[in-house]
Amino acid sequence: MAVVNSSLMSGAERVLVRYLRALAAEGWTVSCCSPAGPLATELDRLGIETIEVPELKPGTGSRLGGLLRLAWDELVAARPIRGAASAADVVLVNALMALPAVGLARPRAPVVWLVHDVVRRRELRAAGRATQGAVDLAVAVSQASAGFPRELGLATEVVANGTAWPVEPRAGAWPSPPIIGVNGALTEWKGQHVLLEAAAHLPGVRVELMGGTFPRDGDYEDRLRQRAERSDLAGRVRFLGHVGDPLETMRNWTVAVSASVDPEAAPLNVLEAMSLGLPVIGTDHGGTPEALDGVGLLVPPDDAAAMADAIRLVVSDDALRDRLGREGRTVVEHRYGLNEAETRFVAVMEALRQQNTRGDRR
Repeated sequence: MAVVNSSLMSGAERVLVRYLRALAAEGWTVSCCSPAGPLATELDRLGIETIEVPELKPGTGSRLGGLLRLAWDELVAARPIRGAASAADVVLVNALMALPAVGLARPRAPVVWLVHDVVRRRELRAAGRATQGAVDLAVAVSQASAGFPRELGLATEVVANGTAWPVEPRAGAWPSPPIIGVNGALTEWKGQHVLLEAAAHLPGVRVELMGGTFPRDGDYEDRLRQRAERSDLAGRVRFLGHVGDPLETMRNWTVAVSASVDPEAAPLNVLEAMSLGLPVIGTDHGGTPEALDGVGLLVPPDDAAAMADAIRLVVSDDALRDRLGREGRTVVEHRYGLNEAETRFVAVMEALRQQNTRGDRR
């Protein structure tokens, strides 16, 4: 049984869905405690049972009011979680903010925390410390995200995120003028505003922002659109919204950028771009350097000038662009294939289930 804190479908939820499907394919009976919304709809479509729980996020309004609302929702969620977990062999928690509810539910089955974040914020670290006793095993999506659970003294396995492989590489001439693209939700920590500032100093390039906007991020999208309308960018920025087949759109790019100003644990958009043979520029923190190790360019976060310099270098150097694309595909082939990631994850879960059956966990 899985537990999630959000109804949205972002990278962490995409990884969870893939792993739940892999477990089901291996004969596991799979269910998920989830708020109503796009994630629950997708799970229902796949034939995975869902049990409704509240959103487990701080509410809007004052800080104190938001935290009190969250505490209440954790209490409310604990009851259906306890009921659903009564017959579970393993409880899989997909987010730190769902751990308090699972702790309150006190499941008899071992608890796995699937760690999708590089946990730095003080309140999240406090929540992790307060609920660490509920966790039997942390499964981190990168070495960067493994740091906090290891700091807590939790048994921790790293199962690196994967992407579909093999895929056909991008082909044909590079676009002219160059197209610089970001594949990610329009939310401030993803750093699309940094890319726009960099592109303002690169009059010969176009920018494509691919990804939807979460309900709370409408103001950020408005700011991006207003910035794109200024004279130094006017006519050079396209907002693509959610795209059904992002890889097909990315095949038309010259460079893929991960501009996140907060650290990504294991960005799927970087792996997807690498799988196509696209050169990638990413910010130098979190799990991005692990993925790009030697096969991409890294720049300091929130540094538009450094981003502009890196883009200028890649679009002006055919040999560098070709080498980064070729080597990126090789890295995905040998380290980040989705089938391998799913096999590794299922093996970790099966080992914990067998350990629990023998009664020798903890």
